[in-house]
Amino acid sequence: MTRQSEQLEREAEDARCTLAADLDELRHRITPGQIVDEVTDYARGTPVAEFLGNLVRDMRDNPLPLILIGAGVAWSIIASTRRPRIVAEVPVPVAAPAPVWTPSPPAEEPRPDWEVAAVIPAADS
Repeated sequence: MTRQSEQLEREAEDARCTLAADLDELRHRITPGQIVDEVTDYARGTPVAEFLGNLVRDMRDNPLPLILIGAGVAWSIIASTRRPRIVAEVPVPVAAPAPVWTPSPPAEEPRPDWEVAAVIPAADS
């Protein structure tokens, strides 16, 4: 069992070394220019290529709108980076506390000068 696991580890290590050597060779063989050429060849038959072709044609035929758009975008970027960011601290007015209403005790009503002690029914005649 250990003999078989040792053999498998050796084969895995050989495969790793072979893969690393192949990747190094590819890294040295392919330049960034070749990668760009391959990507352009791949994208030539896609809608992206058609869009870029139309964009280049429009830029060549009508450069003024594109220049104005570019100037507007550049102006916006420059203005947003050059504007100083000032944070103004505005004091918040503090309202006076509202008066608390407390009920006053009921005042004694003045007593009239005369009082009726009892009501006497009228006599029937």
